Amino acid sequence: MNIGKCVAFIGLSAVLLGLIACGAEDPRALPDSRTADNVIKSETPVPSEKDASKATLFPTPTQIPTPTHTPTIAPTFTPTPEPEKVVDEYGFTLRLDRGAYVNALPGNTNNSGIIHFEYGGANVVLSWVPSSETTVKGLISGTFDQLEKAQPDLKLDTVSESDLTVGLEKGLIIGFKSVDGSNEVVGGGLIGAWSCSDKGISYTIVVTGSDANVVQLRLNRLLDNFVCT
Repeated sequence: MNIGKCVAFIGLSAVLLGLIACGAEDPRALPDSRTADNVIKSETPVPSEKDASKATLFPTPTQIPTPTHTPTIAPTFTPTPEPEKVVDEYGFTLRLDRGAYVNALPGNTNNSGIIHFEYGGANVVLSWVPSSETTVKGLISGTFDQLEKAQPDLKLDTVSESDLTVGLEKGLIIGFKSVDGSNEVVGGGLIGAWSCSDKGISYTIVVTGSDANVVQLRLNRLLDNFVCT
């Protein structure tokens, strides 16, 4: 080998060694930066700030709902209905609706007596005497006269007269109105009389009130519920 070729070979070798010393790298020895980053990320995942905020050391306890208070409903009080009133101690039976309070005069007997009571907006007086002492017409007339004397400030005018029936017994009934000093009607009533022939007792009933329809209805009800015993 001549001296020129030796010098050329030595110079080329020096250049190659300088390139290696300056950091020339073998691509097979170390992956590029992007590949390295991917390897780190895949091997060690780092939670994001959003995920980190959700992480807790202890689980959130489940809240137990407060039981709802159900008020106790008080039982409804149902009053006991007042029993029907029955008058049956004077030789007859008279059934009255609830709420009628009967007042009897002392000394009443099966032969004679008087009871009176308020009955659904009407005033009622029932009396009885032996049939031998009077007639049905006499009872009507005498009762009307007593009513006039008991109310001197009022004038009683007869407005009707008709027959009535109580059970199998026949009788008579009249209607009247009460007029005050200014000629204004302030009330009225009905007077009925009949006899129980088997008992020999005659009865008179007076029903008065401010409403003529109520008076008529109460009288009809009383006569339907009256029985000679």
